[in-house]
Amino acid sequence: MTNLQIQQTDDGSHTLYWPEKNEHYHSVHGSVQEARKVYVETALVPAMDACMSAGTDTVQVFEMGLGTALNACLTLQEAEKRHMKVAYTAIEALPLPEDVWRRLNYPQALGIESRVFEAFHRQAFDAREHALSPYFSLTKIQAEMQAAVLPGKRFHAVYYDAFAPSVQPELWEPGIFVKLRQACTTPCFLGTYCAQGRFRRNLRSAGFAVESLPGPKGKREITRGIVLS
Repeated sequence: MTNLQIQQTDDGSHTLYWPEKNEHYHSVHGSVQEARKVYVETALVPAMDACMSAGTDTVQVFEMGLGTALNACLTLQEAEKRHMKVAYTAIEALPLPEDVWRRLNYPQALGIESRVFEAFHRQAFDAREHALSPYFSLTKIQAEMQAAVLPGKRFHAVYYDAFAPSVQPELWEPGIFVKLRQACTTPCFLGTYCAQGRFRRNLRSAGFAVESLPGPKGKREITRGIVLS
């Protein structure tokens, strides 16, 4: 992944383009607007509402694919806006090199300090929890999802942000979603941009209720998986 190219999307925020796979990290119609819709609105907000109703003081979030850390930055903003604690666990097999992430314009696009954005990338992949703000902690794990060992019944929200099934088919196999189901507490909300029929069947077979939701600009549908019991 040495040839990653930075491109500007329609909402002014950056994405990365991976020429070898002909794949973008985010929607060219807008990185930020896509991430807010697919992950914050679809998974995080209902998880926060459920935790608030249950009197749970910390929302546990799991992200498959830390990537640029855009989803994590948006989650920190939502946690601070709502004054709710979020413990964020992210797994990433191929961390971005510094000369790439340093050029991303997310501090400007999101209105956050550069040091905050840098902290997401500079923190070690040591599988330990680090507080980045009074309302947000981050745990980073460098591993392939297939080999990762996840805690049981912990997470209230899951962001599934792997590359498309055509690019990384191994990350969309049934066993992955069985593993995620076992890591979910009740209730749990999974958000992903993928609307592929086979994926949805795998998600349902793993024990998730599956919803089709309207997607962000340029995307007709997205998927939410829900664990209710």
